[in-house]
Amino acid sequence: MSKTSRMIAIETGWYERVKKGSIYRYIFDAADFELEEENAGYYVSRRPVIPMEVERIDDLITAILNEGVELRITPSLQPLREQVLKSTVNFSMIRMRNARQE
Repeated sequence: MSKTSRMIAIETGWYERVKKGSIYRYIFDAADFELEEENAGYYVSRRPVIPMEVERIDDLITAILNEGVELRITPSLQPLREQVLKSTVNFSMIRMRNARQE
């Protein structure tokens, strides 16, 4: 059992992609956004916005860990999905369509 407040789980087959990948973090004025979906924490803006800053992140594993996020690597997300759906934790499964089907 984990005591973390934030966790990311990826399948083993995605590890190398995450390890070698890059993403861009866009920094916006929070006042321009409103909470759209409370459970997953999705915020939206109803008007065009311009980022105040853009940061390229290359070492994704280190960046995740430096944010205090627990990273779990598992052969399949399906068992975790079933447990999370039964739980009371807030979650996002926006990319579950990419998960390995059992």
